[in-house]
Amino acid sequence: MVISRAFYKIFLGITVIVLVAACKDTVKETVTKKSEMLPNGMHLMVEKTAIEKTSFGIFTNHNYGTSHRFKYRIAVDQGSIEWDFGVGEPKHFLFCDKGVYIHYLNENSYTEEARDTINDTIEKVQVIKIENQYQKYIDERYLFKLFGDAYWVDVTAEEYARNKALCSEQAIPNDNELTIDAVE
Repeated sequence: MVISRAFYKIFLGITVIVLVAACKDTVKETVTKKSEMLPNGMHLMVEKTAIEKTSFGIFTNHNYGTSHRFKYRIAVDQGSIEWDFGVGEPKHFLFCDKGVYIHYLNENSYTEEARDTINDTIEKVQVIKIENQYQKYIDERYLFKLFGDAYWVDVTAEEYARNKALCSEQAIPNDNELTIDAVE
């Protein structure tokens, strides 16, 4: 009988903790679309989906926090060129005779070592950095674009800068949620 009472007390305690700490999530998605004609005559469509997730306690209705994330989808000339990297924020298109490039900002996560001066130990710390990234559009579709594949490949900042001097760079409308501060 003593074992069963202890079991019921533990079970009741765990149940109360789960019920109090349990959350219900509300997700709100907002889609905004922008469309414009570029100076080179191409039609640009930018679609941004903002997602806000808020967690509330089931019984306490306490707000345990809200997270915000977004994703972009871009189409040029009714989808002849599409970019859907998701979490990156597009900044510029570079239209060249030999291809199309995109410049975007992205949050990248790194593990770095940090020294704890109190304990004189080294700990691993997750660091998120906002960085410039560049990609080139590769279109290997053929036969009225029914077969083959179109995709984006990463390129260096130097390759993008070399082509920027020779090509037409167009700004992509965005909400500037990601920025890189200038270092003095």
